[in-house]
Amino acid sequence: MRERRKFSRWTTREKVNFNIKDGGQEELVLDISPTGMRVVLDNELKVGSIVLGQFKIIANQEPFYVRGEVVWVRRAIDQINRPCYEIGIKFNKISTTPI
Repeated sequence: MRERRKFSRWTTREKVNFNIKDGGQEELVLDISPTGMRVVLDNELKVGSIVLGQFKIIANQEPFYVRGEVVWVRRAIDQINRPCYEIGIKFNKISTTPI
């Protein structure tokens, strides 16, 4: 299968704080690139949902803020065998100040 991504993805196990509709969630980032990320959520999101996130790539640096759109959703099983969802998010905006 031919790779369609323009940018390489970096694998990580960092947490990201998301604001999804009414409230925040801390979720696990599986991989990230300059244009998007794949995260694990306990709750399913609809394709097209808008999410706001805040995370650090480097420990002692200021956080990045992102606004993105859910572009795909897959059912999965987490590390302790519980159902969860892998969510693909395409970034619409990235900033070093809150969005």
